[in-house]
Amino acid sequence: MAGAPALGKVARMATPTTKLAAVRACMARGDWAGAIAIAARFPQLGPHRAAILDAHTAYTNPRWIAGLGKDAETLKAEGQRALLQRYPSAE
Repeated sequence: MAGAPALGKVARMATPTTKLAAVRACMARGDWAGAIAIAARFPQLGPHRAAILDAHTAYTNPRWIAGLGKDAETLKAEGQRALLQRYPSAE
């Protein structure tokens, strides 16, 4: 196939190259759903774990969150704050 990389050759990934870099890139462009979706799969989130996982559930299943009597938008905002605390900008 013309234009396709040859087998055995690894196509270079555009930045970001790590999952953490991807989280930070999503945060920088305001893609909080994407940042939380990636971070929710990290094995170690420390004291921010509950807020990040709750925010992920709020993005993926807001009706279930509402059924629990919680506000999805509040959980999303708390998840954003948790990400900012856990992974502060290097700038």
